[in-house]
Amino acid sequence: FLNFSSDISKVQDDEVGDGTTSVVVLAGELLREAEKLIAMKIHPMTIIS
Repeated sequence: FLNFSSDISKVQDDEVGDGTTSVVVLAGELLREAEKLIAMKIHPMTIIS
């Protein structure tokens, strides 16, 4: 997650110049919810669609 968050933070900064913390927090929450769905045996392709 650290590499991923660093990458999205850089892209956000390059594209918009602000909101890097928000985009990392949002990504973290999306991953947290995805983990819950995976624990419920929901297929990953269903989660991302």
